[in-house]
Amino acid sequence: MIERTVVVATQIGLHARPAAVFCKAAAAQPARVTLATAEGDAADARSMLAVLGLGVRGGQEVTLSADPDVTGAQASVDALAELLATDLDA
Repeated sequence: MIERTVVVATQIGLHARPAAVFCKAAAAQPARVTLATAEGDAADARSMLAVLGLGVRGGQEVTLSADPDVTGAQASVDALAELLATDLDA
């Protein structure tokens, strides 16, 4: 499994607009990416409802993962990690 851990930079976390931006970017990736919290809760990064259900807060550490056998998995994880590391409300 390809994994990358990142701290969510958006102060309010992944709520409404930031989650929509993140999910839209995830849907555009060639590989299916999973977003997981340190508590072990996980969601398909393409699903707005699932991502909102995680209740990710600003400053919280999350892990993105993808199947290494899928073409573009590393690039997908890296792109979404970089997105989360920026303030999506700026």
